[in-house]
Amino acid sequence: MSKAKQKPPLGRRMRILLFVSLAFNLVIVGLVVGMFAKGGPPPRDHHRSDPVLPFTRAFDDDQRKELGRELRRSFWQKDKKERGGWVESYQEALEVLREDPFDRARFDTVIVNQKALAESRRGNGQEILSDYLEKLSPEERAAYADRLEEEISRLSKRRKHWRKDRD
Repeated sequence: MSKAKQKPPLGRRMRILLFVSLAFNLVIVGLVVGMFAKGGPPPRDHHRSDPVLPFTRAFDDDQRKELGRELRRSFWQKDKKERGGWVESYQEALEVLREDPFDRARFDTVIVNQKALAESRRGNGQEILSDYLEKLSPEERAAYADRLEEEISRLSKRRKHWRKDRD
């Protein structure tokens, strides 16, 4: 009769698990420390390619905060029915995704409706941006234009860099 292999004691497994967990935690801490040592995380919009982005980034901090307040106030006032529309639209998308067979036409309709909601919100935002710029003094608009020119230059340099990576 051959002896069956005995399983290692639970204590040994636990030590291995704890060692692996500790090693993983040290890797995460090292990555975070390294990221902050290099100047912190990239800005949230680092990789966005939204064409409106240079317009908003060109405002100084106070202007950006003021414009943000105006946008939020407008969205809460004008978009009351649309806010509910977003949730309903996503709920409908969930329903379609769970149906068998998949109803592509209905799903496409959901997406088209979401696009219309987004375009409405974007149009509202553009109107607020134009209204805000109209209220600036000529000197403030000129300073804004200078900062916008810098943002466009940065965007152009990034695009050239991205294209090099693809070639």
